[in-house]
Amino acid sequence: MKFKCVKIYFLVILILMSILQVSAQSVNMGGNLFDSGWRFYRGGAQGAENPQFDDSKWRKIDLPHDWSIEDIPGTDSPFSLNAISQVSGGFTTGGTGWYRKSFKIPEILKGKRLRILFEGVYMNSEVWLNGRQVGNHPYGYSSFWFDITDNLKLEGENLLCVKVKNEGENSRWYSGSGIYRHVWLLVCDSVYIAQWGTSIATPYVSAGEALISVKTTLTNQSSLDKNIKLVTRIYDKKLQELSKTETTKVIGSGKSSDLTQELVLKNPLLWSPDSPDLYKAVSELYADEKITDKSEIQFGIRSISFDPVNGFVLNGKALKLKGGCVHHDNGPLGAKA
Repeated sequence: MKFKCVKIYFLVILILMSILQVSAQSVNMGGNLFDSGWRFYRGGAQGAENPQFDDSKWRKIDLPHDWSIEDIPGTDSPFSLNAISQVSGGFTTGGTGWYRKSFKIPEILKGKRLRILFEGVYMNSEVWLNGRQVGNHPYGYSSFWFDITDNLKLEGENLLCVKVKNEGENSRWYSGSGIYRHVWLLVCDSVYIAQWGTSIATPYVSAGEALISVKTTLTNQSSLDKNIKLVTRIYDKKLQELSKTETTKVIGSGKSSDLTQELVLKNPLLWSPDSPDLYKAVSELYADEKITDKSEIQFGIRSISFDPVNGFVLNGKALKLKGGCVHHDNGPLGAKA
């Protein structure tokens, strides 16, 4: 009976994964998972960034992916006593890896802005689209993105190519190698909320009320000046609206602008480890009375201070900070875990 339950459990997981992968193939406004249908080659590949390059013999993979945890070519183990990283990298090898993905853009996205977002690539990554370099990112643990609109082809195949180099000593722990986190295709109008463009602060917090400050960076990449309106609402965990504000402004063509909005919440539920209450800030951007973008951010309301007697103080109470350093790798799954 127990064995049958285990089989059913894994069958359900496979079905859910299939549903998620199918849904990721369509392109929607907002974020689209871009993990499936890549080709990978471990080693040098001169000219692989060019669309004419033949990658038919490359391995087909889905992301996330970590090549350092895979067997070294020609062996049955990922480990080598000659690894440059030695014990700090778990005796695994890095080197160079190439990723390529072909994709088409539907006609309905004409006039939209498209960005490619990488949650994490270890490390020294270079990115090309249709043979033109769109950028690079040396660091391996931070997310990054590029606007690829101007290099896109609305008809025919587009080719996205990523070169990754993990060479030499670099960490005091196992880092992995490759595109080890998700990749997203982001779609928005020409008037939009900037990527990572919303920040929330609580400059005043008490048991009776809290002041919420929402700073939003807006960008107008259309050919005309735009009359915009930013509407921000605060919701509780039951999705009940607690506060609302709106701001209007004219943003020039090709310009960006920061807007700061303030909202007041009465009798806020303060966040703490014992009571991790969260709120949601939803900002809707309108240009010429048409909604063009939307952001949703969860946040907690709390006060923080330090003093020489009590140390760290959360919501007026001393709190001892206890924890450990847990890295993102997990045994045979490597960094993609």
